[in-house]
Amino acid sequence: MAVSDLGFYIEGWDEFVENFSKFVDSWEAKKAELLMRMGNIYHAEIIPNVPVDTSRLVDSLFVFGEGIPQDYVEVGTNVEYALYVNDGHVQHRRFLPADKLTVGGKTKYLKNSNQKGIMLSERYVNGAFFMEKGMESAKPRLERLAENFMRDCAREVEGGRL
Repeated sequence: MAVSDLGFYIEGWDEFVENFSKFVDSWEAKKAELLMRMGNIYHAEIIPNVPVDTSRLVDSLFVFGEGIPQDYVEVGTNVEYALYVNDGHVQHRRFLPADKLTVGGKTKYLKNSNQKGIMLSERYVNGAFFMEKGMESAKPRLERLAENFMRDCAREVEGGRL
């Protein structure tokens, strides 16, 4: 920045303005890359915490980047029961049709031949909290990624190359 009438000059100002304008032009792409990387880290940390019964729930977890223009990314699923697995739920009293039960490798036949099953009592199934555990696990990596991103942005504006 030079003001010739006053004799005022800032060393490196022109280079700074040029670097900053290049940085601003590529800001949206840099931000999108950062958010997708953050979403992928979170996604990777959720997977080990999902209880395994079938792989349907694990396979249905995705990173959704539609919110990137609004500065967010989502990790989620469209499987209806995921909420109940994560947060817990009540299993109401229900009838289980069966003629025998197998528990721990031992089979027990029902006592009465006219008995068509058993009545299961109501109980609470604890949540796995895989989303919360995943965020807790991902938090240190996400913080490091954000700090590095800010540091790299500052370097680029100052004229350094990544």
